[in-house]
Amino acid sequence: MANIYSSDEELKVVDVGRPPVDVPTGSVAYDDDDDDDVPDGRMSMRRDSTDEFTSEEEEPLTSTRSMGKTKKKRKANMTPPEELLEKAEKSAKKYTKKKMADRAIQHMMRCVPLARIVHGDGHWRLAESHANLANGYLLLKGLSAQGLYHAGIAKNILLSTVHTTDAAEKAKLLYTLIRVYFVLGRSQTMMKKYQEAEHNLIKAEKISDDRNKLPGIDEYEQADIDIKIAIALGKLCISQNKAALGASCFDKAVDLIKRNYGKDSAELIPVYQDMGRLEQSKGKHANHDHAIEMYLQAHSIANVCYPRQSDEVAQSAHMLALANAEADTEEGEISAERYLDDSVGIYQVLHGPHHAKTIEVQDDLCKLLLRTDRTDEAITLLKTLIDSKAGCYGDMSEEVAEAYKLFGSIRLSQGSMDKALKHFKKCLSIQVILYGNNHKKTKKTQQTVDMLLQSPSLAAQNAKSKEEQLKHRPRFNATVGRSAPLGVTQVK
Repeated sequence: MANIYSSDEELKVVDVGRPPVDVPTGSVAYDDDDDDDVPDGRMSMRRDSTDEFTSEEEEPLTSTRSMGKTKKKRKANMTPPEELLEKAEKSAKKYTKKKMADRAIQHMMRCVPLARIVHGDGHWRLAESHANLANGYLLLKGLSAQGLYHAGIAKNILLSTVHTTDAAEKAKLLYTLIRVYFVLGRSQTMMKKYQEAEHNLIKAEKISDDRNKLPGIDEYEQADIDIKIAIALGKLCISQNKAALGASCFDKAVDLIKRNYGKDSAELIPVYQDMGRLEQSKGKHANHDHAIEMYLQAHSIANVCYPRQSDEVAQSAHMLALANAEADTEEGEISAERYLDDSVGIYQVLHGPHHAKTIEVQDDLCKLLLRTDRTDEAITLLKTLIDSKAGCYGDMSEEVAEAYKLFGSIRLSQGSMDKALKHFKKCLSIQVILYGNNHKKTKKTQQTVDMLLQSPSLAAQNAKSKEEQLKHRPRFNATVGRSAPLGVTQVK
């Protein structure tokens, strides 16, 4: 693909006895100022004769006739690359705040070649543009591989070139380097490369401590990066089962958030949830009361910071319910059911019954009902769930197949062999379409069906009629197999 920032070369047309024909072309132009209300991933487009880098103030179009075609003259865009870079950076920040990931990353990508044009290949500002793009891929889209790639490019630029910067730019350069190591650490944690992740996050923490000693730095910017590093180290400790070190990292993050944003800041919600998850990761040594307390604090802050009917409150209620259910006590099960009902009610109001979030909470509620021996209520809910999953994911989906499989297991536990066989067959038919006959899930369900068919009562009910047996008989073959060629006597 041609570089969109390079000028087009002049095309020479060989005279073959026929005048050249000018074909008018159009391109899609994007107007950043008119896309504020457009959903993420969709861009308002208008068919113009100008591209993105064409000046908005154009000369009036003059038309001449050439072989029945219209020839249009346009004024080239003479905007300096410095201004284009500044505009792209502002647009990237704007869409990042609005959580419009695709639009934000689109402008971050434009900053990379523009930064190379303006500052050169080895400048730290080019590394900054790669760091911004890596951060966008990781935090906005959850794409760890892309984040790791661009963070690696930024790191190579920063460490392989001598940067002559003044004292004012040193803080910015170190901030860029901190973000590079942060993205490397978070990406490697997501990719389960825990040793490399720990190395990079500790480097980010050390550089951040050095930057904190510089005069005239932005305190809120410094606090923000310190909070992110502490949370990232805490998440890494969860993956490495280092509970004590993880607890100290999360405590540091909580203190920084309270000091800079307040005791009821929404920034505390995911940290308290991570602290609850850290406690639960201890397995049989987990203190479930402490874990529930962490989730309860997160839910209380969510109710303060967000409206009662909001995704944030519904999500925190769902996580609190799961923490209560994991305690495996009668009191915990009662609390879990109450919070699950609250979460389902909010999601149904916001998204309706056929939404993935509503279905996810109802799945957990169904499992809780089964665990508390309320089978009839679970069956009623499961019937509704099958319809909802079919509406959300499709009739031939993995979610519907798993629902039929659970339904068959319930019927099997009740001793209803015929109903269990019916549901397992439905599950099997979907799995055959989705995965094929040789997939492990299909084979496992097929084994269950075969086991049920070994029952004398079910075998009699599912015996094939003579017509069905004739339909499935082997095809007739007129060739008779011989053990020896014709005319040869076989010696015995």
